Amino acid sequence: MKAEIKIDGIDEAIFKSIRQEEKRSISRAKVYQSGEKLILEIEAEDVSDLRAAINSWLRLIKMCVEINEVLRNG
Repeated sequence: MKAEIKIDGIDEAIFKSIRQEEKRSISRAKVYQSGEKLILEIEAEDVSDLRAAINSWLRLIKMCVEINEVLRNG
C-alpha cells in the first residue's frame, strides 16, 4: 500500500525538522520539498499500518507548524 501527501505552505525549517524523522520511522517514508510544498510518500504492508503511519506523520507535521507559528508570533 502506498500514499502520497502534498502540503502547501511548509517552509524549509519545518521540512528539515520533519525530514529527521524519516530515518527513525517504522514505516517506509520519504520526505521531499518543492518550494513551499512538502511531499510525503509512505509505504506500508496493509491498510491499517498505512493509516497509522499517515496519522503519525500528519500529527508530527501539525505539531511542527504550530511550534513554528508560536516562535514567529510569540
